[in-house]
Amino acid sequence: MMKSLDQQVALEIRYERAIKRLLDLGLDHSCHRAKVAADVLLSANNAKITPGRNWPLYVPDLRKLHEDELNAALGVIHGRVSLGRYPVSVVQNSTVLFEKLWYRWHNIEDW
Repeated sequence: MMKSLDQQVALEIRYERAIKRLLDLGLDHSCHRAKVAADVLLSANNAKITPGRNWPLYVPDLRKLHEDELNAALGVIHGRVSLGRYPVSVVQNSTVLFEKLWYRWHNIEDW
């Protein structure tokens, strides 16, 4: 069943806003919630920054997010599955931001 054009546009807008919300959290904070935001984005992006490595997302970690952050995470997951587009391809000029996000969080176990 195809979505109407209005539904498609609304989903694309929600997806983009959700990505931006989680990018802000993941890049500008060092709390557990920021790590979960990075996990959602990098997992949805299939960690394309490092070919051959999948980025894990542990679903129970979503409980750490505040309500608006959880809605953004679910928006990213829904958008990724429904639209079939990597988050990095949705937000204009986001390649650098996703690289920064990956470099910031890829060795969290070493902290």
